[in-house]
Amino acid sequence: MHTALVAAVLALAIAAAYTDLRWGKIFNALTLPFALLGLTLNSIGGGWEGFLLSIEGLGLGFGLWLLSSFLGRIMGGGDIKLLMAFGALQGPGFLLLTLLYGALVGGIMALVVALRRGILVKTFKSLGASMYLRAACGAPMAVSEGAGEVRLPYAIALAVGAMVVLALR
Repeated sequence: MHTALVAAVLALAIAAAYTDLRWGKIFNALTLPFALLGLTLNSIGGGWEGFLLSIEGLGLGFGLWLLSSFLGRIMGGGDIKLLMAFGALQGPGFLLLTLLYGALVGGIMALVVALRRGILVKTFKSLGASMYLRAACGAPMAVSEGAGEVRLPYAIALAVGAMVVLALR
């Protein structure tokens, strides 16, 4: 069962990264079958313990969705459902580590995108000018949206995060 679960995580990670990059979405038709596969394989291989492991992974993902909704949509719904499917396949510990490594990869991706599009330099110039005006003239700090409509396909970061967790196990 272990090999099948690892293969399922890899297949899901690659497919989700592709669909997010290609269409800007992680489809329910992708995540739901993998979540059900995780429930099934863990139940067959681990009995009630395996079933509960999958339910805990799904529940943690659902909790993240609630938290994200409460705090103002930190992650998209597809990203959360991807994490839920990872949780169903490998359990809540895997989900948390995937989220941690995914956040690190996502941060690096965001920096690269910001550098390539000139957003980072523009933001630092604006911040420097605003700080100078605040110190010299007492003017209020100017706050702007900076990035505009830059989209980051976060499934790529989560996929890499999942692969890192698998490699470290």
